[in-house]
Amino acid sequence: MIDFILEFNTRRNLIACIITTKKKLLTQFNIQPILYRKIRNLSQEQLAEKLDISVKHLSTLETGKVFASAELIETIALVLNVSVASLFYSPEEKSFDDSDISKIENIIEEETRKSVLAIKGRLHKKN
Repeated sequence: MIDFILEFNTRRNLIACIITTKKKLLTQFNIQPILYRKIRNLSQEQLAEKLDISVKHLSTLETGKVFASAELIETIALVLNVSVASLFYSPEEKSFDDSDISKIENIIEEETRKSVLAIKGRLHKKN
């Protein structure tokens, strides 16, 4: 039973992490193409024409209402003359190194340990 609860808790945390990451990527993707579009002095109309999409579609991409397909992301990068990765990366962001990964692993271990102790405590109270 404890293994199931730990697995559930780990999956729940993983799902939460995935959702957070997706939201962050979506937010970052909204900002970067706008930034590159403005650096290149392109209006939404001009960029939409180069991408062969409607201005409305470009607007929904830039406001985060929809996410671009992989093909469109590649086309945006090509038209703006940037790498695909640069559409999702902000220079202000710190990239992960081994010490960050180690810190994350330690946090996961500690939170798992706390969860197990809390579950055991609850189980003993019920008996």
